[in-house]
Amino acid sequence: MPQDEDKTRPRLRWPGGVTADRPLSELVLEHLRDGVAVLDMRGRVRWMNRALEGMIGYSCAEIRDHHPAEFILPPDQRPSSEDLARFRYRPDGGLFDRFRVSEHIRADGSRFWNQQSHALIDLGAAGAGDDPDAPQQLVVIGCRDITAQVETEAALHRAKDELEHAAFHDDLTGLANRKRLTAYMRSDPVLRFIREGQIGVLQIDLDKFKEINDTLGHAAGDATLRHVAAGLTRNAGPDDLVCRTGGDEFLLICARVSSQDALMTRAELVLRDIAVPLDWEEQTIHVGISIGASMPVSDTVSGEALIQQADQALYSAKNGGRGQVVFYSEYLGRRYRAQQKIARELRVAVEENQFEVYLQPQLRLESDTISGCEALIRWNHPERGTLLPGVFLEEARRSQLLADVDYISMNLALDALQTLDRAGHHNLTMSINVSSPVLADENYPGLLDWALQSRDLAPERICVEILETTILDGGELDVVTAVDRLRRLGVHVALDDFGTGYAGLAHMSAFEIDGIKLDFSMIRRLESDPRNRVITRSLIRLCGLLGMDVVAEGVETQGQLDILRRADCPCIQGFGLARPMPVADMLAWLDEMLPLPSPLFFTDRGPRAHPLALPDISNG
Repeated sequence: MPQDEDKTRPRLRWPGGVTADRPLSELVLEHLRDGVAVLDMRGRVRWMNRALEGMIGYSCAEIRDHHPAEFILPPDQRPSSEDLARFRYRPDGGLFDRFRVSEHIRADGSRFWNQQSHALIDLGAAGAGDDPDAPQQLVVIGCRDITAQVETEAALHRAKDELEHAAFHDDLTGLANRKRLTAYMRSDPVLRFIREGQIGVLQIDLDKFKEINDTLGHAAGDATLRHVAAGLTRNAGPDDLVCRTGGDEFLLICARVSSQDALMTRAELVLRDIAVPLDWEEQTIHVGISIGASMPVSDTVSGEALIQQADQALYSAKNGGRGQVVFYSEYLGRRYRAQQKIARELRVAVEENQFEVYLQPQLRLESDTISGCEALIRWNHPERGTLLPGVFLEEARRSQLLADVDYISMNLALDALQTLDRAGHHNLTMSINVSSPVLADENYPGLLDWALQSRDLAPERICVEILETTILDGGELDVVTAVDRLRRLGVHVALDDFGTGYAGLAHMSAFEIDGIKLDFSMIRRLESDPRNRVITRSLIRLCGLLGMDVVAEGVETQGQLDILRRADCPCIQGFGLARPMPVADMLAWLDEMLPLPSPLFFTDRGPRAHPLALPDISNG
């Protein structure tokens, strides 16, 4: 402060008439809530107020002529006696121009955060007086306990860090999430790795994870996900990113990978690591994964494209038997784009009802009469013509359109049965195929019942065919309950494609079904495989004892027909009798062929010498 200004400043004095033995300024210092200490230039305490005594737990008498560092610094930070002896305040040092925050320790051992400000008092000649050793300069330190403020700020920082971590990480596994993945893939180092072809993407999906959840519970599922996360983390490098992108889907972005062989080696390590059984609550969980891998083929590919390519390779890995690694190729890319195209066109087909049912007649061998038909869905594609179910049903399932297609097929089949009724064929039945999404729909029996009543059709004329794969892969689908609801409605339920390699006999005993359809793979071996003939005859006899119907599908030759007659098979269908045909052609076929000769014989052109000529549409 300039000297002239200091002279004009008012002095702090006692009010007039008040006398005291202490200066008013000293009394003010004693009543401050902030601590104040006066030190000499060697850092020794000369005086401190009561607030500072309370703050540090030492009295002025205890600490006078000592350096405060001997008392208030934590033991591991205290300077040596030699350093304290050499200490001097430097008037020109930066200490006097700023606040300083330090962690100090009280006499009782508790710690606190101390905000300090330092000021230099120049006593000049007045300070010396008659004592030549008296200090000419003193240091005044203001102290404020800011522990609560520091702790509040630390808590806010922790909360902020936790929020940021939660925003970018998966809560269950602690791995990065999609938001973090996006930021990572757009970072400069990763973009450089992509341009240089030095990055690889591994898309990981658990095999049959749903079975773990369903059989052991969601806690076991969570433990499995953490097991996979730990395995991926162990195989990640310092520049890599491991993230969980979905329920049981993970990504490992491998930086600094220079070749396909190196990436595939990493993937194999991940496979082996995660395959180590997980011990969980006295249970052993065997964890399997499938992996799709991709790397840049040019410097123009994007991170998003790499992830999509790895996803396409993953799909191929799962379809190829699971538990393996598949590297992306252009062939996979073309197949994926074709699937996407079909998926888009399927959505349009569902909206515009581009579907039609073809009917294939079924023959009762005991009477050589046509007893009913099976309705088979066809897609009348505007560019590719009539498409068989094998071309589009799997894509419908992937696109979650299978239920829509099934309901369309159901209504078209019932329309066809009504058309047959109006043409005078009142005793025919209709078999319709139902997928697991529709079978799992609690509203399905009610919708079927309403559709039957609105067309004045009896429910016993309908047979709902269920694939064995629907039973095995139904997940949460309660097949027993679903079948029971349908049978209480009055419709028949049959197990389709019986004998395709699954535990068919077990299903016959587990479910109240009305019949089975022997798969064409069994029928086509009847003439060449004696063991197959024995199995077929035994199945037909067993169904007879159980009061169940049997339909042999795929019957094409006279030899097959003869064997099935001798085995007392109730019913057949197949190309030997007639190929699937549109409803109008079915009406013409019935008019032309009925009544059928008895016994019926197949010829090269059908069940009579001159059957109705029909277009040669492919199997199915």
